[in-house]
Amino acid sequence: MNWRTSRRIGAAAFFAALLAAGGAMAQNPIIPPPVEWKPADPAQRYLQRSIEIYEFRRAARSGPERGKEIFYFKCWMCHNDFAKGGGPRLTGLFDRPVLMSGKPVNEENVRSQIRDGSDKMAAYKYILEEADLNDLVSFLREKCCWIDDEPPLNPRYIAR
Repeated sequence: MNWRTSRRIGAAAFFAALLAAGGAMAQNPIIPPPVEWKPADPAQRYLQRSIEIYEFRRAARSGPERGKEIFYFKCWMCHNDFAKGGGPRLTGLFDRPVLMSGKPVNEENVRSQIRDGSDKMAAYKYILEEADLNDLVSFLREKCCWIDDEPPLNPRYIAR
């Protein structure tokens, strides 16, 4: 028997042993069966500050205070005194008779303006969810707006 034949026989024996071992492992697995995955508890999940920032929940879980935070990060850049060619000031928005589009001012028209945008305003229908719109509109109705020199306070800031 020459050396090539012996190498072929050895390789065949090795692969046969490997396949036999694989079949034995399939019957007696070393790895335990997978555990059913369960989502983390929401209270535990909100201990992560990054999620609170991402979901605009640093100031409050819902309501006008959360709407103030959404307004600051999404709307204020255009709707302030310093924006050149930006959007109109939104102070007293619900006291006005009509929007700039000519529609009467009510919550549904304000929501559709935010959601769909216009030729001079970005649309936020893919960015803001319904809960975000509810909080933003409640802020615009109840508390809008603040003095531009004083952005919303960071509730986690500790002065030393």
